Order: sequence, then structure tokens, then C-alpha cells
Amino acid sequence: MTTNREDLYGKALDHLEKWELDEAEETLRRLLEEEPEHARAVNKLGVVYARRQDLRQAEMCFNDAIALDPQLASAHSNLGNIYAEQGWYDRAKECYERALALDPGNPTATHNLGVLYRKSGDIAKGVSLLKQANRSERYRMRSEIQSSPESRRVVRVGWIVIAVIAVVVLYLLNR
Repeated sequence: MTTNREDLYGKALDHLEKWELDEAEETLRRLLEEEPEHARAVNKLGVVYARRQDLRQAEMCFNDAIALDPQLASAHSNLGNIYAEQGWYDRAKECYERALALDPGNPTATHNLGVLYRKSGDIAKGVSLLKQANRSERYRMRSEIQSSPESRRVVRVGWIVIAVIAVVVLYLLNR
């Protein structure tokens, strides 16, 4: 993917994060004009439709994204959300399980599957999956921090600030 396409995708994600749906859609459509088979962009376009409660259009986008890239776990999970929203729990469960087969430990799919089990009355299985999703999310966040030089620097500075504060407090207490 060229830098321009990466930039467009990044801008679309920023707009989605801020719930600027019109801007996100416009940016994704520009990206898809350049690269019509960009599965992640089609998936995110589905997210735009889902947030607008246009479940039919969202479902079509998620299915299109899966057709373009059957290994895209987030598209399977998003499709599961659409099915769960419509009360089609068996279909939703299949989608979440497929997402987890493609991306074991995926916190979002694990959480959504846990919610589905709780709704269906299997509280123990649901709670277990929700706890697993929480652990997975913490692990992924920790890994992300460790892999990012900027994040490591911020953490290092934070610990230095804490150490300096501790030394100052000890000094003041022992005067």
C-alpha cells in the first residue's frame, strides 16, 4: 500500500475514533476508489454503516470484506455483531468463533462471545470468556507499549518522575 493509501486509511480511523462518520465514509470511499480490494477499508466502511444503524448495508460491507480477505478476523467479529444485534445468535456465535480461530485471544471477539453466552443463559461460560477478554486486552496493551519506542520512553519518564517524587517525600519526612 502506498503512503497516500496508508495516510487515507489512518485518517479514516481517526475520524471513526472521533465518531465523525461522514468524514470517515468520505475518506474510506476515496481510498476504495484507488484500491477497490482494500478489505480493511471495506470492513471499516461497514463499521460506519453499523454506527448509523444501517445494519443491512453494514452486513453487506462485512461480507464483502470477508470475500476480499477471508483471514480478516475483525470483519468476522463485526459481522457477528450485526447478527447479534438482529437476534441471530447462532450466526453471531459462528462469526465470533471464526474470528477467534483466525486471531486466537482476540479481545473483542472473546468479549462479544462472552456476552452472547451470558444472554443465552450460560452465565459461567460467559463470565469466563469476559475475564479472558479482559486478560487478552491487558496483554495486547502491554505488548503494544513494549513494542513502541515512544511508549517505552513515556513509561521510563513516568518511573523517573515517580522516583524523584519518592526521594523528595522521603527527604522531607526525614528532615
